[in-house]
Amino acid sequence: MKVLKIRFNNLTLYKKILLIISVTLICTYFVFFLSIHILTGRYEKELYQANAQALNHVSSSMASELQAIETISNSLISDPVIQNNLCFLKDNPGSNRGALARRDIYQGLYPYTFYDNYMKSINIVLEDGTKICMGSSSDIGKFDIVSMDRDVTDAEGRLVWELAITAGGDVAASREIRQLKYLDLRKLASLYIIVDMERLIRDSLANAGYSPETSRLVMMADGKRFYPETPYHDDRYDGLLSAMTLHGTSYSVEALDRNKEFIIAGSIAYTGWDYLYFRDYDPIFHDIQAARLRVLIFSACFGIIAMLLVQAVFRHVLKHLDFLVEKIRCFGNGEPVPEDQREYNYVNRRDEIGQLHVNFDEMTKSVKVLRDENYDKQLLLRDATIKMLQQQINPHFLYNTLDTINWMAQKYGADDISTMVRSLGNLFRASITGEGDLIPLADELAVLDNYIQIQKIRFKDRLVFELVVPEDISHIFVPKLCIQPLVENALKHAMEYTDEICTIRVTVREREGSYRIKVANTGSQFEEDLLWKIEHRQITPQGSGVGLVNIDSRLKLIYGDHYGLTFYNKDGMAVVMLSIPKEREELHA
Repeated sequence: MKVLKIRFNNLTLYKKILLIISVTLICTYFVFFLSIHILTGRYEKELYQANAQALNHVSSSMASELQAIETISNSLISDPVIQNNLCFLKDNPGSNRGALARRDIYQGLYPYTFYDNYMKSINIVLEDGTKICMGSSSDIGKFDIVSMDRDVTDAEGRLVWELAITAGGDVAASREIRQLKYLDLRKLASLYIIVDMERLIRDSLANAGYSPETSRLVMMADGKRFYPETPYHDDRYDGLLSAMTLHGTSYSVEALDRNKEFIIAGSIAYTGWDYLYFRDYDPIFHDIQAARLRVLIFSACFGIIAMLLVQAVFRHVLKHLDFLVEKIRCFGNGEPVPEDQREYNYVNRRDEIGQLHVNFDEMTKSVKVLRDENYDKQLLLRDATIKMLQQQINPHFLYNTLDTINWMAQKYGADDISTMVRSLGNLFRASITGEGDLIPLADELAVLDNYIQIQKIRFKDRLVFELVVPEDISHIFVPKLCIQPLVENALKHAMEYTDEICTIRVTVREREGSYRIKVANTGSQFEEDLLWKIEHRQITPQGSGVGLVNIDSRLKLIYGDHYGLTFYNKDGMAVVMLSIPKEREELHA
């Protein structure tokens, strides 16, 4: 016993749980489901076989009667009296003898009414719509004459079984009457034999030993019920037939109107009609339920005993998991582990629970070491932060200093110095202000204006600056500091190495789907594929050249690869164009 306990302790936790649950469930439910399955399956099969044989007799009986009616129709359409008089009416539509011919046809139909007990009426419809009826003339009114005439014509002389407009007890055997003399085969009229299907079904059920009053038989053609007249779960027929076909069976047990019904499906091969037979299954079902209850009680007793054993085993297994949970709780709260848990040694256990305890103990030691190291690092970081803050220059001190210089320049009438200091302060504020990636175009142009003010003082009349923008630019947003570096690059290449007058023109134009900002300058020209050469280090960028690459990269990251900087030369000026999509601007409108 001790050896088995050690082996069980060394099993993986998954195998322990799987073994316990598998043994319990297999022992409990195998007996239950096997017994019920064998009982119900066997009984349903026997019930189906007993009823299927009787229903085959019913369907065979109906098929024989319908075939007999087809034989009668064959004799009727070849009857000499009927043939001759129909030919006369066909060839002489306006003859005075037409009434006599129709009378002869009527009298010729009379003998055929005694050939079969299920024929309610015989109807001959001439091409001009005239009807010759032996029997009740109202029977044919239950059918769609136009649709039947079309089907009869398509059948080309073959017999077609037609259904009434609404479900009931009548069907019609329909076919063309064609001229047989000289094998002319021209159409003379249409024949419709109305069959009392309700009487035929009732007699067939009675002959097979079923009571017509208690039996429920549903006849269908192309999925549509035509018998009986009263609907009975019409919406379930397709589903029942599909389910039986899917499972490869011809019977099923379904709940209809809270009652169990034993349903058998079949067909009449002669006509292609399907049928469903419904039998009350509740008495049988109650017997099966009683047997199922007895098995359930037995299985429950067996399951209780099994669960008691499982509970005892799990108590032993989960005790050590509870110990681990308590360890975790104590570690989280900074409390010591209880004495009774410290006495158990998990080092020699090789299952998952033992490994969890060992690894957790090692982890707690590592966490304590890391916690101490992190505390030391936090102290060092705090000291470094304090020293860094102590060495920072307060921006407000710098702003105040620039304002003081501006005030003193104004006091002594040094307007140029005042303008440069004020513009420099604005530039400094704009460069360190923590705004988003996109700013209004008006703010960007204000930065540019401060830069130009400084450069005009430096270059005086040598610098001619032109700005062309739309009247309303409040809805246009651009990346921060994207225009001023372009103007700075233009000044660097156009003025630092020459004494000529330089014109710098900044224009903002609206195009379909985008805005285009151009910076053009005289006094310099761009090389072909300048940006590509800088990116591929064919040209070593200096100063503002690095800024051009950065601006192009920012534009592509924000707007996509279709946007960025474009360099070209036009009308003696070097032009750099910056494109921005309207869609992104509208998000900020």
